[in-house]
Amino acid sequence: MVNSAKSAFPNGPQEQHVTEQHLRVLTYNIRKGKGANGRSNVAMSELGKALRGHPIDLLLCQEVFHCARTGDSQSGHLAQELGLESYYGANKFREIGHHGNTTLTRLRVLHFQNHDISTNRIERRGALYVRVRLGKTTVHVFNVHLGLNQWQRAEQVRKVGEIMAEQCGQSEPVLLAGDFNDWNEKLEGAIVGKLGFSNAFSGKPAKSTRTWHARRPVFSLDRIYVRNLQPHSAERLSGEPWSELSDHLPLWADLQVT
Repeated sequence: MVNSAKSAFPNGPQEQHVTEQHLRVLTYNIRKGKGANGRSNVAMSELGKALRGHPIDLLLCQEVFHCARTGDSQSGHLAQELGLESYYGANKFREIGHHGNTTLTRLRVLHFQNHDISTNRIERRGALYVRVRLGKTTVHVFNVHLGLNQWQRAEQVRKVGEIMAEQCGQSEPVLLAGDFNDWNEKLEGAIVGKLGFSNAFSGKPAKSTRTWHARRPVFSLDRIYVRNLQPHSAERLSGEPWSELSDHLPLWADLQVT
């Protein structure tokens, strides 16, 4: 089952900020705007203000909420705040609304589709695939939020690999990022070894890659993996305001097409 929605705004993509070779990426689980304690009400304007301090060509968000009653969407508000276009895939449906992954970008989008990679009926998970144009180069972008169980995560990575095999050429740049919930770091072999990716934070001290909990990070749940892309720089954003906006910390990377 595929659930996708596009949000477009007049100020749309601004490709003049993008070079032919560089791609600036940020991945962030925003926890439906509930803040670090899970009980706050973080406005997307606050999130937008924090994000505007970092140059972004692609913003990959997880746990983005859309309200069924009012039609209000965190995707739409973030897009307006940042002057980007948003592409949303709903994964978990409830009476009050639904949430899923959103990819926001200033690049020209050639195609997008949300893929259901759930392994059961209760814990719904998706991989949002967006194909963009960077100069004359096609870049394949996968925004994922994987399950809480180790077997689930392994199966979901296998499914994402099948989608990649259908959509991506071997020599084309591919970005795989999001919330992997891989607290015990068991997925690295499959993603790096079998799918041919490298971790954008490879070689950095383990402590500097921990993203959960935002107030006192102990686990590296969020990742940025690249194929046919070279990390020019990569950093975890921490301290205020990040320690209060969500229970996750964001990861940012400047990538170069190889």
